[in-house]
Amino acid sequence: MKKILLACCILIASCYFGEIEAVPEATKLSLQNNSSVQLFDVVWNGAELGNIDLGRILTKEVPNGHGFVYFNANGKPYRTQSLVVCTKYKHERFQFTDGMSIIDISTSNMITIGSLLNEN
Repeated sequence: MKKILLACCILIASCYFGEIEAVPEATKLSLQNNSSVQLFDVVWNGAELGNIDLGRILTKEVPNGHGFVYFNANGKPYRTQSLVVCTKYKHERFQFTDGMSIIDISTSNMITIGSLLNEN
């Protein structure tokens, strides 16, 4: 009983002085679509994330790693220009905007998400 009480006191003291931090239980990725284009079939690092409606945030547990975000819009495949890195037990947030540069996979051209509005 004394050992349990001592262990509890050490744990409480360690938490009080900041030596022990709570560790998140999962690696998460939140993708926020602040663009004017709906994103379909979103994939990051092999993880299928689904669709992201306008003005919505999609949050999923993902494996740690790095990769581009792939998606379809207006029936064509695209990917982000920048890599998204998810570190184990961290929550990464990534935002899509009309001014964000993306790569048209079929042509390898760099465009902005907002320019997709002119393709309709």
